[in-house]
Formats: sequence, C-alpha cells, structure tokens
Amino acid sequence: MNELPSDFGMGAVETYAHVGDPTPAPDHSVFWNAWFERLAQESPVLNARSAEDPTDPSATHEFVSTHGVRIGCRLITPAKGVPVRASLVTVHGYSVPDQLQHEDRKWSEVCNRGVAVLAIRLRGYPGSRTNTQGGTFDLDASDPSWITTGFADYQHKDWVLPDALADVCNAVRVMRNALLGRDARDLEPWLEGEPRHPDIYLHGRSLGGGLATIAASQLSGRMLGRPIVDRLALEVPSLGAWHWRLAHSDAGLSAQFKAILDQHPDRREELIHRLRLMDAVVHGRKVRGPTLAMLAQRDEVAPAPTAAAVFNAIDSDPGYKWRYCVPCGHVEGDVATNRRMVIFKDVLQDFFDPDTHPTDSMGKWEDQMSISCPES
Repeated sequence: MNELPSDFGMGAVETYAHVGDPTPAPDHSVFWNAWFERLAQESPVLNARSAEDPTDPSATHEFVSTHGVRIGCRLITPAKGVPVRASLVTVHGYSVPDQLQHEDRKWSEVCNRGVAVLAIRLRGYPGSRTNTQGGTFDLDASDPSWITTGFADYQHKDWVLPDALADVCNAVRVMRNALLGRDARDLEPWLEGEPRHPDIYLHGRSLGGGLATIAASQLSGRMLGRPIVDRLALEVPSLGAWHWRLAHSDAGLSAQFKAILDQHPDRREELIHRLRLMDAVVHGRKVRGPTLAMLAQRDEVAPAPTAAAVFNAIDSDPGYKWRYCVPCGHVEGDVATNRRMVIFKDVLQDFFDPDTHPTDSMGKWEDQMSISCPES
C-alpha cells in the first residue's frame, strides 16, 4: 500500500491498524441504563411537517425527540410502483450541512432499489431549531462550540451530545415503526400492502458516523433474535479514541474539549470520564452487523487513526466488515480523494441494496477497496 505522510508520523498501515482504549468510563453502565430508560419512555412518531421551520423549509417531515425538540427531516421514497423493502436513516457531519432538499439527488439510486431514506438534522441544526410549541430552540449549531454545550454542567442530562444521539435512535425507531405499519397515518402513499418485518440501515459521516456507531450499539440486543440496525455505513467517523485524541491532536473537536478541560483543571479527570461516555470505540464492541467504513490515511479535522479505531472496535465477524480507503478525509479539491469518493458512492449504493446480501454486494468491490488498486 502506498504510504502517505501523516501529521502523527504514522504510515498507512499503522494508521489503519490503530486501536483505541475500549475501557468504559466508571459510570458507563449507570449512565447508559438511565439514558435508555428515558429513551424508551418516549414515543416518537414520524409526521408530515405542518409548521415550517424557516431555518430549512425543505424539511418534509418531523418527529419529537428528547426534551420536546422537533427534529426536521426529509423523507425520500422510491418511485411509484417500486415497493419499499428497507429504510435508511442518514446523519450529517459537524459542519452545518446543505438544506435537506439536496439529499434527494444523493440518495436517489438507493431509493430506486426499494429503500425509503430519512435524512435528519440533529437538534440545533437548520431544520431542527424549534420546540414542540413552535418557539425557537436556543441551540444553534452554527456556533463551533455546539458539541460542548452543557458538557461541563454538573448534571449529565444537560450535555447536548447524548441528546443528539437520542435524535438518531428515535429516527431509527420511527422508520422501523412506519415499516411495521405502526403510527404511519402520514406515510400511507408509500407504505402500500401488508406491514412487513423491516430492514433498517444506518449511515453517518464524521460526527454522524460516530453517533451512528453509538446508536447501533445502544439499539443492539433490544429485540430478541436480531439487531435493530441491520447494516451500518460510516464515512470517516468521529467521536472515537478520546484518550489518544486529547494527547495527540489539537484539530477539530479536540480543541473544543481541550478548552473546556483547561477551564476546569480541578475536574479534568471527571470530565474526561464524561467525554468517554460518548466514545465510539467503547460502544463499537456491541456492534456486530455488516459494516462498511470509508477511512482516510490522513485527516486534518478528525484524526485518521481515531476513525480507524472506531472501525476496528466494531465486533462484526471479519467477513462482515469492509474498509474502503481514501487518501484524505474532510477535504475538498484533492483529485485523488475525489476520485476515490466517486467510486465509494457506487460501493455504498450496492451495500444498501436490500435485494443483495452484503457479502455478495461487497465481493464485486474487493479489488477496489485499497488505494493501491487500479483506478476505474
């Protein structure tokens, strides 16, 4: 494999092989049991959006998530006559994304294969900035410190990141219920025929990739006999290997949390334990379904070794894990990376084909997964 210099002095092989500390924080079980108990008490329903959120008027649907926040989303469905055989929830990265209407083109081919796609916007992002009473929600993701909101408060419940995770889990729940024919009064045009046992897919990029990993973990084992998330796809996932990241990186989210730690030196250990509650490496051990990840040799925003650590922590059988390599992550304009990302779009479409088992769909791409392969 070609070597690409890294900011951390690590070659490609060492970067892709990196593993994080899987040790849970001291109160991991207590925190997550209480978190899931609260989640289970909520009964979110996917409804057509009736009152527009002016921050993104292209949201077509919404559901009410934790603390009464209305999560805006866009439902993209197969063409008329194409039956829905699975659903996909997709989660964006940390930067404020384009309006939801731009998701239509990105996922059109996946929809044509019989997948209903729900693109969501996490709380505080455009489209998800109102509460259930229609007032403006005072959390704005255009502020770079969005991710640390409430982090240093003395009560865990005030940190935005576990609530954003609830947004992802609730999105999975509403799509599963819709495909089962539950609470689907607004979805009748695309849910024709008898309710079926749905396949649920989950996709996330960067921040969304870290949240998708943790969501798949938290939803694992909640149904007897099978997982709730059947296929997981990650693109340069963040939120992983926090011990290593705090020690080696000042990029991206690392700087946000380091600033908080510096402001509270007497609580440093406590706050690091809190941060590790949202470490995708720790949660990855409970993820065992088919997983596809796009990983970079180098990344100026989310350190490449930490993204690899998230993927390496996932406990799927080796034959159910696929790693697609790109030279750089979180960049625009790099020709080699752009070429690889174009190919990855096709790989992703095949991975989410409900008519094909993942091992069969990924088999055709085996010689394309590594950067050193011939370009096509």
